[in-house]
Amino acid sequence: MTGKLKSIKFPLLAFTQVFIPLIIILVFQQFFRMKMEVIVAHLLVIASANALIVALGFIFFSLKPNVQKVSKYVIAALFGVFNVILYYSYLLAFSGEYFNSKIFTFEIALGYLDYMDEFVISYGISPILVYGILLGIPLLMIIGMIWFAGSIRRDILSLRKFIERHNFNNPPKLIRISITGFLLMIGFFSGVILTKRSEIPQFFYKFNEPVANVYLRNDPFDGRILSNKYEDVGVREQYPKDVDFQKKNVVIIVIDALRSDHLGLFGYQRDTSPFLDSLYTTGELRKIDLSLSVAGESFAGINGILRSRIWAHLGHNNFSLQELLKDQGYKLNFIVTGDHSNFSGLRTFYGKDQDLDFYLDGSMTKKYSDPNDDRILLEGLDNIPDYQNNPSYFHFHMMSVHNLGLRFNQYKKFTPASKTIFESKDYINRYDNGILQTDDFIRKIFKGLSDKGYLQNSIVVITGDHGEYLGENGVFGHGRNVSTPQILTPILIYDPEEVDYKNNHYATSIDIAPTIVDRLGLPIPDSWEGVSLFSEEYNKQLTYHQQNDHYALVHRKGDKRYKFIYDQKTGNQELYKLNSDLYETKNIIDSLDRDFVNTLRWYMNEFGLDPKDLY
Repeated sequence: MTGKLKSIKFPLLAFTQVFIPLIIILVFQQFFRMKMEVIVAHLLVIASANALIVALGFIFFSLKPNVQKVSKYVIAALFGVFNVILYYSYLLAFSGEYFNSKIFTFEIALGYLDYMDEFVISYGISPILVYGILLGIPLLMIIGMIWFAGSIRRDILSLRKFIERHNFNNPPKLIRISITGFLLMIGFFSGVILTKRSEIPQFFYKFNEPVANVYLRNDPFDGRILSNKYEDVGVREQYPKDVDFQKKNVVIIVIDALRSDHLGLFGYQRDTSPFLDSLYTTGELRKIDLSLSVAGESFAGINGILRSRIWAHLGHNNFSLQELLKDQGYKLNFIVTGDHSNFSGLRTFYGKDQDLDFYLDGSMTKKYSDPNDDRILLEGLDNIPDYQNNPSYFHFHMMSVHNLGLRFNQYKKFTPASKTIFESKDYINRYDNGILQTDDFIRKIFKGLSDKGYLQNSIVVITGDHGEYLGENGVFGHGRNVSTPQILTPILIYDPEEVDYKNNHYATSIDIAPTIVDRLGLPIPDSWEGVSLFSEEYNKQLTYHQQNDHYALVHRKGDKRYKFIYDQKTGNQELYKLNSDLYETKNIIDSLDRDFVNTLRWYMNEFGLDPKDLY
């Protein structure tokens, strides 16, 4: 029995340290249609880490025998720890790509760790299963490696003898080389860690290598090198301060993952939005017939609203709506459900602490245990003082529609609606229940603002940051591409005064900030890319939309709108006529004039793409 164990220990070690990671990365690459380079990138990480531990073993196992007895467990533990690191990276990589088409970072995971009990209860998953996956398996991995500590030591010594026999006559030379190599690798990895994350070789980020993306990546710009022309440096200082304008309160309500086609006022057959429908009936609520987000995810979707910039042109220092209003004497209040402190650092993009008069997100709630509980909005609103003729900006972010949002049984009108079943009918029922809940919370927000005196002199915009797949083509969720279900969001404007908004036909999320500023009577910053829906006919020929490696532009040609889509990952190109095919069922790229199609390809340079790659 002992002889058999000895004979399989080295293959077993090689299997755990090389072949299992290779198999997993191959599955990852194939399942999510990654580029082949992700395999090379991951194997580089695997080889470097294992070489580092082996080099350390060369050194430790050349010391005194009594030290070797302890050091073999240290080396085995290091292998175990590295395997745990790989395990979590695979867990977050697969779950992130599956649910959100983007690898979850370790920072995001840690942000939600405090609410693990709530998630377990909410999704009805066995706590034993969850904590077994998160803690039990990693613990067993470390124990297993320590169990084979003696075998690992023998294998490393065998490798050292093999190298000495074939390459070196003087064993001490090998030890010196090992020490030198070890120190060089330590220096390399230390330099990588100490260097700014954005400066880590883009090779690992670009091709979605799991370890680098999980543990080192926290760049919401996906490693994109930011151009100074998009940073708006100095624009805030140059914007006029002494302007006579209507100091109305401004309220933006962003509903995470809300699609316009599931609201009653857009013709949806279900009664999902009775409050909004009633406002629309009175004429106080205006709607844009067709409006699209510039992105299929929250970070770019929200910042597109606030900074009036497409995803490819966002930077750290864009001049934002809230900064403009702050400089005009507004108080800034951000009351947002969800953990915006840890998700892509969204809080830092809302403004500096000294600029925000009130801030509350799901990670800071004092009353509720789940960060995705929209009652947090009412908690925050309760802490806002009554209106005292001080113009205020309110930014609300709601999660009831999002799959992570906490749902209450009183709004469970459409059944079955299980949170754990990904089936179209079930998912749509749950989604519509979330809209019904959202609609009632909007009513409560309106009442709270009215009771405090803010609503009476205000402009309110209700919108979504992105859309949601509801089972179309068997796909669920968001953050996947730029298809209509992913970017179809409402733009609703509550303005009780009898004023005429010139455009109500088509808009994108970057048009919201210019519309608000124009309605107040303030000049629209030159750095903003949207147009006002208040005083201008919509004369933009092109709008741009982006998500990961998916790019789209909507082109207006007379009374027709065409949508050109490019998938950089696969090279696939599609073209649809939105007027008659909003949900993109018939690709007509081969039936249109080639010069027109090539013109659309040329316009893709706005994303920083080389149009030559599309021809």
